[in-house]
Amino acid sequence: MPEPNARNIAVAVLGVLTLALVLAAAALLARNDDPAPIQVLPPPATGTADDASGPSGEARVHVAGAVASPGVYTINPDSRIIDAIAAAGGATDEADLAGINLARRVRDEEQYYIPAHGETPPLTLESGGSSGNQTNVDGLIDLNTASIDQLQTLPGIGPVLAGAIVEYRQGSGPFQTVDDIVNVPRIGPATLERIRGLVTTLASR
Repeated sequence: MPEPNARNIAVAVLGVLTLALVLAAAALLARNDDPAPIQVLPPPATGTADDASGPSGEARVHVAGAVASPGVYTINPDSRIIDAIAAAGGATDEADLAGINLARRVRDEEQYYIPAHGETPPLTLESGGSSGNQTNVDGLIDLNTASIDQLQTLPGIGPVLAGAIVEYRQGSGPFQTVDDIVNVPRIGPATLERIRGLVTTLASR
């Protein structure tokens, strides 16, 4: 028999390799267990200066008097007076909370004075005044028109000092500025600072 030459051998090997490649490709296409595509998750959201996720309509209130850290605080508009006191570090040992409605809701731009024992608790001031002979202007008590009872709602002002204020303005004329209150006998700078943010002299001028 004649021996196969090198050319025939090469053709036969190439045919076998080609058949093997075709069978391998067919096997890959027939597989059904391909892995699921990778899911790309977005990065977690982070807060920015433009976020609207913060509380809206915040209330800024001034907490003064017998609290650990008097000052202006930004709190939730649904907060109560007790929450405002907590924001100011809590009441001091000298604080007299008996005459304060701690459950009352705070109002934006208001001052809440916490009296010490022996002081007369002031009114929780409300915005707006009455017409005519006003005793309350923008939530402030007018030193020139307020009655003795109304003056006694101010911190540190009892019936004696309230009467002295009325007597002074009747004899010397209306107060021109809040600072003039120190001209009333027995009222000094300490009392002035307690009531400065609670009174006015504008209504009758």
